[in-house]
Amino acid sequence: AVLVATGGAAGLYKPNNPGFSRHKMWYPPFNTGAGYAMGILAGAEMTSFEMRFIALRCKDTIAPTGTIAQGVGAKQINAAGEIYETKYGLTTSERVYGTVRENQLGHGPCYLKTTGITKEQDEDLLKAYLNMAPSQTLKWIESGKSPSEQDVEIQGTEPYIVGGHTASGYWVNTGRETTVKGLYAAGDVAGGCPQKYVTGALAEGKLAALDMVKQFKAGTLKEADIQTETEIKVQEGEILSQYEKFRNEDAPAFSVEELEEAMQKVMDEYAGGIASNYQFNEKQLALADEKILQLQALAEKTAAADMHELMFAYELRERLIVCRSLIAHLKNRKETRWHSFNENLDHPETDEKFYKYVNSKLENGEIRMIFRDIVKEDTYEHTN
Repeated sequence: AVLVATGGAAGLYKPNNPGFSRHKMWYPPFNTGAGYAMGILAGAEMTSFEMRFIALRCKDTIAPTGTIAQGVGAKQINAAGEIYETKYGLTTSERVYGTVRENQLGHGPCYLKTTGITKEQDEDLLKAYLNMAPSQTLKWIESGKSPSEQDVEIQGTEPYIVGGHTASGYWVNTGRETTVKGLYAAGDVAGGCPQKYVTGALAEGKLAALDMVKQFKAGTLKEADIQTETEIKVQEGEILSQYEKFRNEDAPAFSVEELEEAMQKVMDEYAGGIASNYQFNEKQLALADEKILQLQALAEKTAAADMHELMFAYELRERLIVCRSLIAHLKNRKETRWHSFNENLDHPETDEKFYKYVNSKLENGEIRMIFRDIVKEDTYEHTN
């Protein structure tokens, strides 16, 4: 049995900060979607990639806003000082959507109102951010103004695919087994269970481990499910030949970095990134899919001068695989269920016929979409 417990996928979209600071993002840049990609390629059923996650963060530093909002009771305000958060709603997606809309309407920039807080609260915020996001504390110090003297400007990050916050990931049963026999998922890669966060991820790891032991004791992992030595050798050969292909290429048309930037530009402009205020339509998604397919072909012809660059080549490959599945999911939920996370301009309203999971499976190089009912039972086992 194998347990996939990698992170989700960052770096699919063009980030807020360019150049050297492009990895100054909310989500770890080394979370490339590898865990999703290996499952997609293995033919596992995936769910809810269209429920992307966009974090509301302090501008430039991408520091968390929750500590300010909850710690000192700061409200979201526009440039005129009007509190707008209650107008749009208080869920994570609504807080992002409200900020985007206020900027679109010409009411920006938007802020968390910290002016007027006490000196003691000033000190608390400086200490809190020095611990978790030092760049924000440094920004306050460099500006010469404490939080009580200036409001904190806010903005959304680029979208991420992260199952700990949203529902994206492998389609799993109660024991966290995927639709591939003996393959389990926990944490960010396990789908269908949004807002589980760290404690939920730990619980899923335990659920998976308990089910593995149970299946071993019951003898349900049959010999037929185990690869033969010959099959393993064939697979090893395929993997090593791919490595050598990247290592021996001496005149690639494009570098990994150039292809990654191209991928992020495509996703940003055509698949609901920052440039389009997280919105998209079906024509844009069709273009996104066409361009990502072209980049996939080019990515197979890139080069790696050393093992470090080889890792980057595979990270690009994994991100492109996740991009294709994400685009398919965005296209097939023909409604807007979560503002900003899934803002479909062709279908701007919620449609109750989509009160279900949008799933997908890679078959013979094509993505097949599957629609599954919401699971309301105490337990769920795969019947597919």
